[in-house]
Amino acid sequence: MIGSGRKWRFTALAMCAIIAAVVFDAPGPNARLRSAVAIHDYGHVVAFGLVTALVAFALSAREHPTFRCGVGMTCLAAGAALALGAAVEIAQAVSGRHGDIWDVVRDGAGACAAALALIALNTAIAGRARLALAGAAILVLAAFAYPTAAALEDEARARAQFPVLASFETTRELSRFHFGAGIHPRIVLISDDGGQPVSAMQLRLPPGKYPGFELDYFPGNWLGMRALQLLIVNPESTPIDLGVRIDDHEYRLEAYDRYNRSFLLSPGANRIEIPLSDVAAAPRGRRLDLGRIHVLLVYAVDLEQSRSIIVGPITLLR
Repeated sequence: MIGSGRKWRFTALAMCAIIAAVVFDAPGPNARLRSAVAIHDYGHVVAFGLVTALVAFALSAREHPTFRCGVGMTCLAAGAALALGAAVEIAQAVSGRHGDIWDVVRDGAGACAAALALIALNTAIAGRARLALAGAAILVLAAFAYPTAAALEDEARARAQFPVLASFETTRELSRFHFGAGIHPRIVLISDDGGQPVSAMQLRLPPGKYPGFELDYFPGNWLGMRALQLLIVNPESTPIDLGVRIDDHEYRLEAYDRYNRSFLLSPGANRIEIPLSDVAAAPRGRRLDLGRIHVLLVYAVDLEQSRSIIVGPITLLR
């Protein structure tokens, strides 16, 4: 029996080492697929919750602990799991991979949730206290699962909206964008160039080299579409020069290998229509792949003073 217990303890600890090795060596997710990034992040919660359970098993397999000792060993297991998660991130950073402090936070959340659940299983605790501990574990897991659920929901919404890339009907659509420092977007209702009410995104562009935004998360297959249309309102009395840039999957980080054009926005509503034939022909020496568009950027250049713009629906035209 003693040999059997030792074998199971060794097996549990070996599984912890395997989990750590998998987390360390796992390839990064597709950065252009938000749900893949969110699922990858939540995987840290699951992985180190499992590590906590395995370490707790390995510690408790030595004896039949008292309640107080059992709680102590469970907390020790959670601390060991968190330390292992931090060691993995440090090793990734030292080896040139991407070590992320937020992954350590997720590791800690998984360890905490597992520890709460394990303590809640102890029948020496009163029923209400066990329910409270189990509820706390569920809350921790749910809080860290929310970004994954939100990403999946908005990706499904974006596919249903296509060929509209952003309608700004909900604040959740703002998660499709990346904004430069100092830009605080908000959803507003405006009138378009035909006098019709539409939802839009209001931005204050701060002074800087390239203040603006990029649309990162959207269906990237634009084959069969005729043009990209943007509605941008200049609420101020002087024109503003904005650039529009489109990159595809094969973009080689050279200015000549993408679509880039400047547009002068008059005061009031401006509807910009960009033929996708122009986009496809923009790179030098090749055609831009309309079936694998990666990012759309809108920005000002060398802005000396802050300016406001309002961006209405961003749409592809068939």
